[in-house]
Amino acid sequence: MAVCAILGGCQTHNHNESRHDEEAGESHHHHDGVIEISPERQEILGIVTDTVRVGDFHEVIHTSGRVLSATGDEMTVIATSDGIALLPGLSEGSAVAKGGRIATISSRNLASGDILSKARITYETAKKEYERDLQLFEDNIVSESHLDKSKLEYEHAKAEYDALVSGGVTQGGVGVTSPISGFIKSVHVNSGDYVQTGTPIATVSQNRRLRLKADLPERHFGRIGDIRDAVFTTSYDGAAYRLSELGGRLVSYGRTSDGDYFIPVTFEFDNKGGFIPGSYVDVFLKTSRATTGIFVPLEAIVEDQGIRQVFVRDPDDDDAFIRREVSLGESDGMEVLVTKGLAEGEEVVVKGAVHVKLAGVSAVPAGHTHNH
Repeated sequence: MAVCAILGGCQTHNHNESRHDEEAGESHHHHDGVIEISPERQEILGIVTDTVRVGDFHEVIHTSGRVLSATGDEMTVIATSDGIALLPGLSEGSAVAKGGRIATISSRNLASGDILSKARITYETAKKEYERDLQLFEDNIVSESHLDKSKLEYEHAKAEYDALVSGGVTQGGVGVTSPISGFIKSVHVNSGDYVQTGTPIATVSQNRRLRLKADLPERHFGRIGDIRDAVFTTSYDGAAYRLSELGGRLVSYGRTSDGDYFIPVTFEFDNKGGFIPGSYVDVFLKTSRATTGIFVPLEAIVEDQGIRQVFVRDPDDDDAFIRREVSLGESDGMEVLVTKGLAEGEEVVVKGAVHVKLAGVSAVPAGHTHNH
């Protein structure tokens, strides 16, 4: 039924219906195995062809890697005072604006007392002492060194109080805010945990630039200087991405092994897609070494009982496609070398090949039930 739905109806022994299908331009296949699909149907199914050409296919090294946040696009938000951290329901992945509240730290129920209240009292007291000593100095009652000491205590108290207030003061305590816009990459404490000044609360990422860290096997160390580009595929959308098309560049590569028989190769690129920092990906490292040959998009390849095939347009009939078995070489994650089965100048289905395959599947005739 799925094939019938895609192709627009199955053939039956009703000659009127069969004639109607052919007049409507529905797909069918000839007795010689050539698959025929009308131009209208090709457009509906998204079938696209391209002419095969000989070109340079760059050799690749297939490995694994991870997508990571780029350096400078992350900031860790820390506690600005001691107390109980109260988080406003934020979780990993939550969006946050610059200056947005990450947590509130309360010290009211602690034995040491409310830190904000104590800092305010210390600040106000130091301010009054400094102002009094300033007046006394003008009257030559206190020395200059005494005034300098009073001023220093006042400035320290003010700096401590301002640091607490900068996060925003509420009835619940001292607010901790995000210094950048982005999203919550990770939360390091639970709501209700006791924290001290400097304790990491959460990590905020801008997610503008990302890094791809590929694990190059040690046996390929001699080719590390040939690496120019990379293609990676994700597990969550199955798509392939070429770094050069994402503003990517090779940043660095390791000079020593990380102890697991791999050498890190790091790229940086623009986050133009819905990539998940921290996720593992398949990586195809493209080198400057090239092989001359015929290559087609991976989408052009279909498999039938272990046999890899492509569909070639009949040069004498734009509506007809010929099934062609091919032998494949290496792939860069987006394209694959065809070592046997295609010739330069032939026109191959590069998009919608699966629909051509389904069009070649014989439909089961309908209306053949038997009643006894």
